[in-house]
Parts: sequence; structure tokens; C-alpha cells
Amino acid sequence: MGCFMKNVVGFVPAGGKGMRMKPFKLMKELLPVMIDNENQETEVSLLIENAVNVLHKGGIKNVVCTVNHDKEILVKILSDMGADYSDMKMAFVYQRDLDNLYGLPLAIAAAEPFLRGHSVCMKFPDTIIYPLNCFDELYAFHCEKKSDLTLGVFPTNNARNLGPVVIGPDNKVERLEDKPENPSADNTWNVLIWEDSFLDLLMSEVESYRNDDIARKKELKIYDIMLKAIEEKLSVNAYLFESGKCIDISCIQDARVHWNHQSSSK
Repeated sequence: MGCFMKNVVGFVPAGGKGMRMKPFKLMKELLPVMIDNENQETEVSLLIENAVNVLHKGGIKNVVCTVNHDKEILVKILSDMGADYSDMKMAFVYQRDLDNLYGLPLAIAAAEPFLRGHSVCMKFPDTIIYPLNCFDELYAFHCEKKSDLTLGVFPTNNARNLGPVVIGPDNKVERLEDKPENPSADNTWNVLIWEDSFLDLLMSEVESYRNDDIARKKELKIYDIMLKAIEEKLSVNAYLFESGKCIDISCIQDARVHWNHQSSSK
């Protein structure tokens, strides 16, 4: 696969409409959150800034971010992150068809020309994960395994609302679950690294989705494409950050719980 010979690019999908935030007027990516840095000091950051910071701490200097035309403020904020990020280059892709088609794979497909030919490290814009430099370990593991797709997996007590992963003794992904009533594991995947082999599969599935009138009435989930990758015998592996943490900020209540927890623990 030539993993070490290829450039690495970061990817942040921030083009969604954030419907679960209604009726709150501020876009989710601009929520201020409390982050514990490497020195266990608390810093306040915007969610979108934290996403880019995690990529930067993993040594990733080129980042592609999808946005929509209602989120042009994100372009300004990320373009103005300051001297600490002067070695980073940001590219922005405006997503279309958001009123008719929905799903993370469509954001990836929109950015495909910028992602192809790279090892892609994806960080969601609305989660907080520890360790902050998790992509260091994850990328080394990805290369060691010569993976087509690698999942970064974190312990959680909220697996019923997230994406638990059953990991085999050889780190192969044995099973994926999507918001299961009875989770098989107290963990969730949250960051990804993939190669063109997985991107090819995703683009094929996106094309089929766009051409299927019935399928287009539902969300196209990355979960389904990851299942397809396992079914087609791509190399799909998982790395568990045993002492890591994943905090999902999907709505105002999540943000309130996070702020209260951080405040009470100081």
C-alpha cells in the first residue's frame, strides 16, 4: 500500500445543518467547550477549533473541511487560528444538495478530489476526544496493519447512543453496531483513517444511493459503508485507546452536561 510514502491529510466534516440543536440559534461548531490540555490545565475552545487542534497535535498539517453556505463564519475562524497553527494549510469545500440528500458519506464524496491519493485522518467537529494527540498512535497502527480503514475506538458509558465496535484478538473489526439497544461493548468509534481502497468503495456506494429513489429518502450512513468494507474483505482494523475518552456534543443538553462535569471536577 505504500502507507509511509503517501501524504497525510486531515478531514473535518462540518457541512451538516445541526438539526438536533434547534431551536438554539448558534451553530454547534461554535459552542465553547472546556478542554483539558496535556498539562491537565483547562482551556476554553470552540468545538471546531478543538477538532483542528487534535489533527494538529497528531502532526497533520493539511486539512480539508466541508462547510455549507450558512457556515462561512467557520472558514473565517479556521483561517484565522493564529501563530500556533501557521504551519497548517486549510482547504474548504462547500457541500450542495443538503436539502435533499443527507449523510456523512456525501460530505466525504464532496471532498473526494482533495482526499484521493492520501491517507485521510477524519475528526468529527462536534466531539471531544482524549488523548488529544491520538492520531500519532492511530496512524502508526494504521501503517503497521496496512489497513484500508482504521477505526479509533474509545471507552464510553453511552454506547447505546453511539457506535460500539467488537474487536477481535488480532485487532480486526468483528462487528459494528449503530446505536444498539443492548451494546456488545462499552466503547465507540470516533476517528477514522482510510486509504483510496475504502474511498473507492464509498464513492461507489454514494453513486448507487444517488441513483436510487427509495434509498435517497433515508440518510446514507458511514456505518453501512463500513459494514460493506468488512463484507468485501477490505482490511478493517480497530485501535482501542484504553485510557482514552470520547464526549459527543450532539445537542445543547450534551454541552450543558459537559460544562457541569468540567466545572464540578475542578
